[in-house]
Amino acid sequence: MVKPVRPVLGIDLSSSPTHAQNRASPLAPLLPRSRYRFAGSEAKDLSLPFIRRIEGRTHPHYWQPAEAKDEFEACALGRQYAAHLAQLLKLNRQHSARGLLFRIASDMDFSDRGHHRSLCKCFFNYLEMLLNLGAQQVDLVRHVEAVQRFYLSLDELYAVQRNPRRKKKR
Repeated sequence: MVKPVRPVLGIDLSSSPTHAQNRASPLAPLLPRSRYRFAGSEAKDLSLPFIRRIEGRTHPHYWQPAEAKDEFEACALGRQYAAHLAQLLKLNRQHSARGLLFRIASDMDFSDRGHHRSLCKCFFNYLEMLLNLGAQQVDLVRHVEAVQRFYLSLDELYAVQRNPRRKKKR
């Protein structure tokens, strides 16, 4: 059973309700503005419209999308879900790089050839568009080197914590 979420074009992810109302858009908003601020990462994950708990599984199922009636609706829903994920990560930077996108992709069924496949494809296509926008703002060579140094320093820190130096006896 999937969540009863129907895609409606137009999603309001603005920072203020008045700003969103001032924009003249012929498309109805999808849901109330999504804030996505949570203390724990599991609560954060479960708030996304395509993630839910299912019986017989100890952890959430990370890809339970609504059923789309046609190809156009499936693509709109995929982009909408990607926007929800991006908004969640934008507002919770401390939760990024913790494997959420990997868990989502792992739970997707890529063998389905119907509208579900289009939904997945448009989900990733929209994420690629956002990735491209973000990559324009960053010197990628310097950034990846800094991230590498960060993880190497974490490894060194963990090694030091596991093997504390012993004081010399005099």
